[in-house]
Amino acid sequence: MVNFQPDDFGENSAEKSSAVTPAEQCPHCGKAIEAHSAICPHCNLPVDELIQVDLHPEFPRQRLRRLLQPRNIIVAVATVALALGLYGFFVIQRFSSDYYITAGDRSTAEGNHAAAVEYYQQAVRFGPQNPEAYEKLGWAEYQLTRDADALKHFENALSLNPDQTLSLYGAGLSAYRLRDYENAISHLSRFIGFAPRYAGAYEYLGLAEYRLGNYELAYEYLNEAWVYNPQNATTLYYLGRILAQRGDASLAIENFNQAGELGFDPGSVAYARGLAKMQAGSYEFARDDLQKALIAFPTRRDVTLALAKTFYLLEDYSAARDQLTTFQSNVPLPFQPDYLALSGWVSLRQGNAAAALDAFNQWLNLNPNNGQALNALGWAIYYSGDCQTANYYFQNVSQTAKDEWIHTYESLPTTDETPQAGLELQCH
Repeated sequence: MVNFQPDDFGENSAEKSSAVTPAEQCPHCGKAIEAHSAICPHCNLPVDELIQVDLHPEFPRQRLRRLLQPRNIIVAVATVALALGLYGFFVIQRFSSDYYITAGDRSTAEGNHAAAVEYYQQAVRFGPQNPEAYEKLGWAEYQLTRDADALKHFENALSLNPDQTLSLYGAGLSAYRLRDYENAISHLSRFIGFAPRYAGAYEYLGLAEYRLGNYELAYEYLNEAWVYNPQNATTLYYLGRILAQRGDASLAIENFNQAGELGFDPGSVAYARGLAKMQAGSYEFARDDLQKALIAFPTRRDVTLALAKTFYLLEDYSAARDQLTTFQSNVPLPFQPDYLALSGWVSLRQGNAAAALDAFNQWLNLNPNNGQALNALGWAIYYSGDCQTANYYFQNVSQTAKDEWIHTYESLPTTDETPQAGLELQCH
């Protein structure tokens, strides 16, 4: 084996040292590079400039790997789908409810309330939390006089929004038509808190109080309605009725005249005005009005009784008897006292004291403490020739009727047929 030495090929050690280029290390990737290289051939970064570049980031990649795990992807997709589904459900639901409300409004404008009810029912189905849908449905049903359904849906709207003003008004009107007057007053009283100048609310408040017999409250509400709308025929008519009850017949007649001119029911106006004229002592005019009323209401017992009374006050007893015979002994209980009183006085004027005694006894049996009945019976007994017994009844009147006996234009006995006059009679 031959061992060669460095100088065997004409080289010495010094020359060899200068001929070989020493290697350097890249400051970025750590790999060997030639000394004269300005750019690392491995990482392509400048050798003479230190740049901090993380070629192998760990944390972002780890987070990304975790996010891309199948379980996390499924959870994320499910969450987004649920959120979009709920949002879409409510958006579509609201859109559908509004669509049917618009369709119902169009039918209402065309006067097709039956179709409107169907559309609004769909609006309620798609928007069960939409008070406007219930309110619209209530008004459509109200137009069809489906008052029970209307009231229910107005109150549904109010349960969702207690300040839904048109639902308050609608509930008040529906309750009134159902004769639920207390409920009507409750809703309408709240409504005028939102609309204190709305004549219609005061009108129906007054009418409800009138039906309940609260005439003073009725007058206050109706008068308020008249202030805001003086051309309302209904308001004028019922104000007239209350004025007549108060004894202000002249002003009542003026109200009835105005109500008639504004188109209130002619038969009702004739009847109410006839009563007021009788109250004022204008018997002929009262008779004329009541005859018109009887033509309009041929089966109404109160009209028949009023006309018979007018004939009696005109001293046309035969005509009064003719009116009374139309009852044919079938007198409804509410009219029995007036019927028996008038029948008895007509019989007494016609000289039939026995028939008068029978009628007055029946009248007294209905109310044993009725002063008018006691006085009538006393006079019937007196005209029958029994002065002593008659005096007994006159004394009973004085004990039961403590107030002074008042004679009016409508009184059936004359001014000489009072209990005081009876007590002054000298029995022989």
